[in-house]
Amino acid sequence: MLQHTKIAGLVATGLICVGLSGPAAAQSFPPSVKPTCTVPEATFQSWFAGDAVEPNGAVWPADSLNFPEHNTRCDFYRWGAQMFLWLTSPEGNGWVLDGPTIFTVSPPVNGERKLIRNGQGSAFEVTTRATKRDDIAELAQAGSGGVLLSQQKSLVYYGVHVNDVYGYFLSAQKTAGPGSYFGSVTDFPIGPNDINQLNMYMASAFPGEQLSDEMALTIELKTSWVDASTLSNPDDYVTVKADSPSFTRNADNTIWTRAGTEPLTLALVGMHVMGTVKNHPEFVWATFEHKDNTPDAGYFYTKPDGQTAYQPQPTSGSFTFHNGEFGTQANVECAQQASTDGDGYEAGDLIAARLKTPTDDPIKPLACSDGIIPSNTIREKPWGGKPDRNSEENNTLLISLNQSVLSQLAVGDVRKNYIQIGSIWTAPATTAGIAPIPSRPPFTTADLRGSLDLYNSTMETYTFEGAPNCFSCHALFKDDKGNYPTNSFGAFELSHIYSEIEPLHPTGN
Repeated sequence: MLQHTKIAGLVATGLICVGLSGPAAAQSFPPSVKPTCTVPEATFQSWFAGDAVEPNGAVWPADSLNFPEHNTRCDFYRWGAQMFLWLTSPEGNGWVLDGPTIFTVSPPVNGERKLIRNGQGSAFEVTTRATKRDDIAELAQAGSGGVLLSQQKSLVYYGVHVNDVYGYFLSAQKTAGPGSYFGSVTDFPIGPNDINQLNMYMASAFPGEQLSDEMALTIELKTSWVDASTLSNPDDYVTVKADSPSFTRNADNTIWTRAGTEPLTLALVGMHVMGTVKNHPEFVWATFEHKDNTPDAGYFYTKPDGQTAYQPQPTSGSFTFHNGEFGTQANVECAQQASTDGDGYEAGDLIAARLKTPTDDPIKPLACSDGIIPSNTIREKPWGGKPDRNSEENNTLLISLNQSVLSQLAVGDVRKNYIQIGSIWTAPATTAGIAPIPSRPPFTTADLRGSLDLYNSTMETYTFEGAPNCFSCHALFKDDKGNYPTNSFGAFELSHIYSEIEPLHPTGN
């Protein structure tokens, strides 16, 4: 296993309950589905450097510049699959994810974030997140400041990352003068002209530096991790080294106080891959999880003979985020990170959720009676859809795609343990048009495509029904005068980190 990184991350202050006790029970696919979305063997081989499929072999990024104009849902799911394999490809002493193609986005300090080129900063660092403001879903779980623990009581840690196209584009756009190309651009890069202009900017402002994978266009990532030492099968995970925050606990386990850091090896349990493709400035949002994370609720799919079948929810098994007690309440938030000082704790400490809801919540006092503890998690909307017949077609596409990809990966490839839960994007308003930005006219919910109720069980466990997918929070919203923004770079809108990131300093400055 390659275990070295220089990425910055953040502790979960509200994302998933993890659970593992003994061997994990992997998420199981139906024995066979209609092959509605597959990757042909020759195409799959072409994803790999040297056109050779090898264990943990290097994979090229998907060619977002030449994304099919007349596309299908399967094209988007294939894009996500290839991007995940690229990001988890070996590079140097680690992975592409923590290699020089990717920048770490630092935690905000006084509302400012920095881009840290991986390989040129300190070792992987994880810190506790501040509880989110209502308008910044990126800082913690939407609608909550909830903290997640595994069944082995590991906190869940988070990282935020962008690729070099994102980093240099941001720098060009934020430092551009009036009337210049980047001073007038309104959306993230979606085509060759954007890349050509970016290369010219870099030749002037950053001589000697070049984009590593310009075909990938703009990539933004969010990753989730647990302490690998708590897992019975850590070799089945992508792992990195990290300095992680430690805590001391009070007598009744209701308050955890920060107490320095400790070195850990972290195991990847989830990843959001967000990226632009040709004519899609809204970003395609693809999400991945480790197969041992959590069980699915029941769902429908199509068998090879075209008949509808039903995959029931498991009734036994122990998962990383579920202890196998299926008769108990699931998806209950048992802990939060304090946003302000309180009785016996300070802002940033972890506190039992029942300290804030001791009487008016009928669930937390019972499910979380022992304070800051794990609770069970179930993926209530498998494959990013409601558990009814309306999701059958999309469920089948994703299961088929996963089976095609995993079956072609070589034996011993750690990536065989990760599955694409779903992806979401918007469809162009016209056949040859550019996809609308969510909430920017003429966007409507009818423009949504893919997994319409998408969430990652390690990142959005407690998301409310009122925010069923990524575009519920990552969109452009009206100002106090009722006007929509004129570009995609507004604070905490399409990208929740863009407005806070400082531009890179030109060479010599």
